[in-house]
Amino acid sequence: MSKMSNLDQVLDEMITAGQKMIEAATALREMFSDTAEPERTESKPSVKKEEPAPEVKKYSFQEVRGIMASLAGKGKKAEAKALLTKFGANRLSEVKEEDYVALVAAAEELING
Repeated sequence: MSKMSNLDQVLDEMITAGQKMIEAATALREMFSDTAEPERTESKPSVKKEEPAPEVKKYSFQEVRGIMASLAGKGKKAEAKALLTKFGANRLSEVKEEDYVALVAAAEELING
C-alpha cells in the first residue's frame, strides 16, 4: 500500500470516528435535556392546544461534514461529490446552510441503501 493510500485510509477512519463522537455527544445531550421536572398545571378548564408542526432537525456544518465523510468512507466518494454538485457546490463549505437537511437526507439514503 502506498503512503498516500494509507494516509487516505487513516484520514477516512479518523473522520468516521469523529462522526461517531458527534453522534454520541448529540445523543447524550438529548438524553439529559429531558431530565427537567415537568411544569405543574393548575386545574383550569381544558383548552385544546394546537399541535406544533414537527420540527425539522437543523444540522451544523460539522454534522454534515461527518455524514458526508461516512459516505465517502463507505467507498462512495463519487456519489458524495455528485451530491455536492447537485446542490451547486464544489466543496461542502459552499453548500448553503438551508440545504443541509436535503443534503443529509440524500446522503443517508445513499448510506442506507
